[in-house]
Amino acid sequence: MILLKKAALFIFFTLLVLFFAKSAIASQVSSPTIVELGNKKGHEFSHQLFIKGLTPANTEVLVYIDGIYTDFAKVGSEGTESDSFYYEHPTALAGGNEIKLIARDKTSLVLSPPVEIKYIIPPLPAPTLVSPASGKIMGEPNPYITGLVNNWSFTHIYIDGVYNGRTEILSHESGTANFAYKPFLDLGVGPHKVWAVAEDDSGRKSGVSNILEFKVEKPMPAPTLFYPVVNSDTKYNQPFIVGLAKNNSVIKVFIDNKLTGQFEVVNYPSGTADFAFKLEVLARGNHSVYTTAIDSRGKESEQSNIVYFSVRQPVIAQGAREERGGLIGKIEEPISESGQKSPLVIFPSGDIEKGESISREAAIGAEGRIMEEEKSAFGLVDESEQAQGKLGINLIIFIIFVLGVIGWIFWVNRELAREQRESEESPENQILPEKKDDSLDKGEENRLF
Repeated sequence: MILLKKAALFIFFTLLVLFFAKSAIASQVSSPTIVELGNKKGHEFSHQLFIKGLTPANTEVLVYIDGIYTDFAKVGSEGTESDSFYYEHPTALAGGNEIKLIARDKTSLVLSPPVEIKYIIPPLPAPTLVSPASGKIMGEPNPYITGLVNNWSFTHIYIDGVYNGRTEILSHESGTANFAYKPFLDLGVGPHKVWAVAEDDSGRKSGVSNILEFKVEKPMPAPTLFYPVVNSDTKYNQPFIVGLAKNNSVIKVFIDNKLTGQFEVVNYPSGTADFAFKLEVLARGNHSVYTTAIDSRGKESEQSNIVYFSVRQPVIAQGAREERGGLIGKIEEPISESGQKSPLVIFPSGDIEKGESISREAAIGAEGRIMEEEKSAFGLVDESEQAQGKLGINLIIFIIFVLGVIGWIFWVNRELAREQRESEESPENQILPEKKDDSLDKGEENRLF
């Protein structure tokens, strides 16, 4: 009997322990799950930690950094078995920090096992150099060095192993910023190497960028420009850009500081080629033009001389228009070194395509013809020409006309004086004076008014 009682008590206590153990297991809270961990983007938040994750429903998340309680994460209810949470640290971290997250049931305040991670700041990406292109040969001794760099960082530039300078802190909404650096001294003739290292505002530095190798040579001779010309093959607002350049050159044309077009010159035995480039239609008004030349290896010259000109609607007499054989416009006449306007050079008629070169001799011959046409069209004076006789006849006619006007004025004045004298001598207009003045001279009575 005693044994039965002991067996019953044993079974009762065993069941009781199993019940409470089951209840304790059922009340245990699952640990939170980290979905994303990183740094918030932005200059002042470059090392600011944020954590996104999931936690069991009806729980809150406690955050510990380096063993010290920091704050609760923000939890958003999803209406499911788990809720989402987000935590953002208010200050920047140095890196290597221990992060601990614990979920706590809001009703029973039972804590979950902790989730521990180590926060490591990722290394700063190295810049990427873009230009000068590796292997490029250039005549510019002070070229721009361009590339890409991570946001909120600046770039240190090294040329031939020597620190040359740095850019400012840069940023772009895409997360990657462009930079352009110009060496503070001209580079010498010969090969050069350039690389870069990025650094952020906390002092963290990247590795070395890609290395670019290029070569600087003496500049290629720049083209020489003359004043734009217009002939019967084009219009006044589509002038030809003409000049001289070295053989085997590609000419780039800049109108109002904008690249308008480029073409290859036609080589000449002398080594210097003429060129003529037909522009697109230009707006009326003032314009400027300059060119650069590029050789077969891609080396570009400095800018040529800058030529300023005007595009205007031409106003030409009908006779001159017919004698010029259809010339309907011209660019503003160039000014010679002596300060006098020199005749505008008009190229001879022919099939002049865009970029075709025209010989200087042809241009000179055309200039002579245009000058002769100008003389015949507008009657320029020359002591050996018949136009001088026309000018003399016109001058004589003008002088005769002026003398006639002067004579007519004298005649009118004399008639007015005569009428005035007759009016005074008439009997009805005479008044006898009380006393005769002997000093009155007869000549005064007959004076002219």
